[in-house]
Amino acid sequence: MTIKNLLIKLRPFTLLIAIVSGFVVFLMFHYIKALSPLKPVAYVVSDCLPGVLFVILFCAFIKIDYKQMKPHAWHYVLIAFQVFVSLFLALYVHLNELSIFAQTIFLGLVVCVITPTAASASVITGKLGGNESTLTTYIILSNLASAIGIPLIFPLISTTTDIPFFTEFVAILNKVFPMIVLPLIAAIIIKLFFKKLHKFLITHTKDLGFYLWACIIFVLSAKTFANIFASQCSTMQIILFALTGLLCTIFQFSFGKLVGHMGKQRISAGQGFGQKNMLFGIWVALTYLNPTVAIIPGTYILWQNSMNAWQMWYRERSLVKWKQMGVEPYQE
Repeated sequence: MTIKNLLIKLRPFTLLIAIVSGFVVFLMFHYIKALSPLKPVAYVVSDCLPGVLFVILFCAFIKIDYKQMKPHAWHYVLIAFQVFVSLFLALYVHLNELSIFAQTIFLGLVVCVITPTAASASVITGKLGGNESTLTTYIILSNLASAIGIPLIFPLISTTTDIPFFTEFVAILNKVFPMIVLPLIAAIIIKLFFKKLHKFLITHTKDLGFYLWACIIFVLSAKTFANIFASQCSTMQIILFALTGLLCTIFQFSFGKLVGHMGKQRISAGQGFGQKNMLFGIWVALTYLNPTVAIIPGTYILWQNSMNAWQMWYRERSLVKWKQMGVEPYQE
């Protein structure tokens, strides 16, 4: 069997393999003292993730056909839900005296909802039979909503309560906005003014975003388990955090599919609302909240990619059945 054929067979399980590999690597670093000198390397790799995120976003935006960037009704419904539900949860935490555990649950939900759609969602959506162009439009809208919404919402729940609202709004905006918007600007410039380079990138970066995302999942999986082991929470609290991530994952995928079904784009909307850029979400939680809150979006990574792995496996199995039956595959 050639390497190419092996990669094709393993592709439906790539994300699951990344999660398990991250857990194994964490255990190795945690229990094998001989690997301690390599820990600085792990930190360097972790620090490079924002750069990798930039590349993934750029790879998604470079493929955009701007003529097909027509917003759909489900775009507006999901964007409104993303912003207003996050604001409602943040206000609830801000206005009520909650226990630390309850506050962590609500803040984790805020992060999971306000976090924008992952750039890799368009890649996986295409593999599942969804509409990549429509979803890429939603990715842009979702990221812009987060770039504006996070600076507005997070001063209400940030741990740095002694900083004035407007000062913190500007500080968060300066960190969040460039990370999301610059890849889009770069992609537009190359598409408009560097035609040959654009054609080259389209040809040679077809699956780059998908495999880079798998690498990120590998690193974030290890980081999530590290946060869990380092936390002072009880086993029951960790289980409840994980269940919160699971329920949030199920709800967001299901709600997205329900809204998208009305516009005959169930797969696209489901992936758009369910598949989140939790690298960004964890970064926001660690920067403006605390490591314990980051556990919930960390478990969301595990759940959403387990969901994606199952969907890709199910799609591959369905394609074989449809081919045997002479039925055209479902395609949006």
